[in-house]
Amino acid sequence: MLRRSGALVALAAVALASTALAAAPAAAATSSGPDIRVPVTSTTTYPASATVLLTFPGGRCSGFMISPRTVATAGHCVHTGGSRGSWRTNVVAYPGHNGTTAPFGSCAATQLFAPQGWTGSFTHPGGSDPAYNYGAVQLNCSIGNVTGWYDLGYTTQPLTGSCTTTHGYPADRPGQWTSVDRIRYETSTQLYTSHSFGGGQDGSPVAYTPDPEDWCPLPPRLDFPWPKPPCPCPLARTALGILTSGPDGVGPGVAYSVATRLTQQAVANLAQWR
Repeated sequence: MLRRSGALVALAAVALASTALAAAPAAAATSSGPDIRVPVTSTTTYPASATVLLTFPGGRCSGFMISPRTVATAGHCVHTGGSRGSWRTNVVAYPGHNGTTAPFGSCAATQLFAPQGWTGSFTHPGGSDPAYNYGAVQLNCSIGNVTGWYDLGYTTQPLTGSCTTTHGYPADRPGQWTSVDRIRYETSTQLYTSHSFGGGQDGSPVAYTPDPEDWCPLPPRLDFPWPKPPCPCPLARTALGILTSGPDGVGPGVAYSVATRLTQQAVANLAQWR
């Protein structure tokens, strides 16, 4: 464990992994509506370049660069959750993977991060609280200087109706896929959208894109309280949440895909980890 600026977080160092693309079990897409995903035809341009395929023994996730060397993702992609859970091992990142090749190569994880609300502690003995289902992977390279990265933002204003885009790597189809939707429902810790979801898209960004043509009728009013490194990319996207599952459970999760909302504390932790 490491205490930084008063925020208690959990971390682990992981061994460097080989750069061979790990096999992943296929997973069926889950969605309560039509599948709105479309393939990304060029993964070498931003933001596809900053969207990352993460592999580890027995599985895969998606993630997104948030600095030259750090990938944000879902908490369960770095730790299985709870005080009896375990950290993932041999995590390898492939920015902009196109399903066949890795145009930016691969980088191995050196450290994994997740909040104790996910991993379990004396103050959160159960762990695996969905509100804390986010984490980060620190890499042994600075590939983000080439690929660009996403900004992080939160707001105390309502987000329902705001337009969002997601990019990720579903295991049931090759390459990177994207979709455009809007926030359909929100709570203080979760965002709900109609972005179609398949296993492997866990950790994908739910991002807002400032658009010069104002295609989004309800742009969110975001707070950026922490200094952030300037992104070497055009029109940087801002992550509002991290996709964690398709429709599941009760409440709005029955009808919509679920994302962990980036709260002020979540943004503060991710900013420290990058």
